[in-house]
Order: sequence, then structure tokens, then C-alpha cells
Amino acid sequence: MTNPERPHDQLIHVQTPWESLEVTVEANRNKIVVAIIITILLIAVYTIVSWVSNSANDEESNRWISLSFIQQPGPLQEFAKNNFTTYQATIAKVEAARVLLGVGMTNYGSNNSEIKKEATNNLEKAIELYSEVINDAKLMPELKAQALLNAGKAHEAMRRFDKAKDYFTQASAMEVKTGSGVLAAKYLKNLQETQPDMVGFYKNFE
Repeated sequence: MTNPERPHDQLIHVQTPWESLEVTVEANRNKIVVAIIITILLIAVYTIVSWVSNSANDEESNRWISLSFIQQPGPLQEFAKNNFTTYQATIAKVEAARVLLGVGMTNYGSNNSEIKKEATNNLEKAIELYSEVINDAKLMPELKAQALLNAGKAHEAMRRFDKAKDYFTQASAMEVKTGSGVLAAKYLKNLQETQPDMVGFYKNFE
């Protein structure tokens, strides 16, 4: 019996890993190019955002440092003007108003007409600055209550008792959350009880 004819031996080529990779890349060339482009864009965006964030943090820090060295009302107001969109500008206005209020109330009782006139101007400017910040969304509740309270004090010093009570009332509405609100409630109660006497008291400084 003759043996059936055996087929010729055939060589089987097994692809190497590199050859497989080459085939895969060739088949998905467009997708890979798109993926590379997207990756590069993401890296670029991340780099830019990180740089902007770091720069913003540096600017924020520098503003706080600059503000810490300013103590006089004029420079504080100038700082606020130059940085008007920032939280530091709001704080600068609050601090300028505080200084003006203190000087104004100290000198308001002076018998010297020039000193009293300057004191009045200081009190008016303090009220103006406080009025600018009380509706600022960036202002913390404690500082807002303090601004309302101090504006009320300025009005009271100038015998505008109705306006003073209005500011004290607004501040006292925040007494649950703020210390200045608690203090404002006491000022309001005291003014309501002693307003007639206060009118007579302030007449001594006319």
C-alpha cells in the first residue's frame, strides 16, 4: 500500500511583538494621532491653569503684605482704589473708615471750629466708606455688622438719631451670628431709652 501523498511542509510565520504593534498602529493611525493631540492639549491647559493659579496666589499674598504696612486713611483709600475688585480693597475701606471714625469722634467735641469741621468731615467720610462695604458680598458677617454698628455711631455723634437707630437695628439683626450685632443691640436699646437726654448732652458741644 502506498502512503498517501504528504503535503509539502509549510513554514508558519509568527509575528514578533514589534510587528504586532506596527500592524495595530497602522490600523488605528488616525485614532492615535487624535489621542496624541488631545493629550498635548490637556497638558498645555493644565500647565497654563497651574501657572495662572500660582501667579494669582502670589498676587493675593503680595496685596495682603502691602496692605499690612498701610495705616493712614488716605493711603488706605488709595490702595482700595487701585485694587478695587479685590477683597483686600474692601478691608482697606473698612480700616480707613475705622481710623476716620476714631479721629472724628475724638475731636468732634472740640471747641475749635476748624478741628470740629475736620472731625465732621472724618465722620462723614467714615459713613461713606462703611456704606460702600456693607452690601459687599465678599464682606464677612462680623465685619458687616461692625460696619453697620460704626456707621450708626457716627450718625449718633452728629445727632442723627433716627439714622443711628436704623444702622443699629440692621446690625442687631445679626446678633445671633456676630459679636458686633450683640453690641449693636445694646446701643440701640440705650439710644431708644436715652434719646431725649442725648439731645441735651450733644447741645453742650454746639
